[in-house]
Amino acid sequence: MKRPPNTVKGRGTVVGLALAVGVQALLALGLTVPNTVAFQGASTVRLVTRPADPRDPLRGHYLTLNYAFSTARTAKELKKEQTIYLPLTEQQRGLWQGETLQTERPTNGVYLRGRVQYSYGTTARVNYGIERFYLEESAARAEDERRWQPGQGPLVARVQVGRGGVARVVGVER
Repeated sequence: MKRPPNTVKGRGTVVGLALAVGVQALLALGLTVPNTVAFQGASTVRLVTRPADPRDPLRGHYLTLNYAFSTARTAKELKKEQTIYLPLTEQQRGLWQGETLQTERPTNGVYLRGRVQYSYGTTARVNYGIERFYLEESAARAEDERRWQPGQGPLVARVQVGRGGVARVVGVER
């Protein structure tokens, strides 16, 4: 008895297609699951910031957020790309403030994990991953105009802080 010539080919095509779809699904899960897990049970803190309004040609308008603790004095000289931790404490009016940079991960409390961008002596510039917040063009323009008006209060970033000090900006307010 003779087999039809395309039987084996058809089965191989189905297996190949299933394998390709499975790999893409695993890739999508691999990109989203770690971020989701990191922010399970996250704390939301409010941090005072000073904005600027640049534009990224691929992503659109964003505010560059600069925090008082982005440049900090340290007890010892830090190396570029070194991971550091910044414990946060709640102050008046629900605003949070950074304490002293640490090289060891805190065992409790809310803290940010950052990387040293550069260091000179006992002063370090640290990136926490919360330095950009993307907005619609009109909202970015309005925020830029607002910052030059007298009597405007400080811009406050609402930041979610997850496990291990991973953080993301979820909004800004005055």
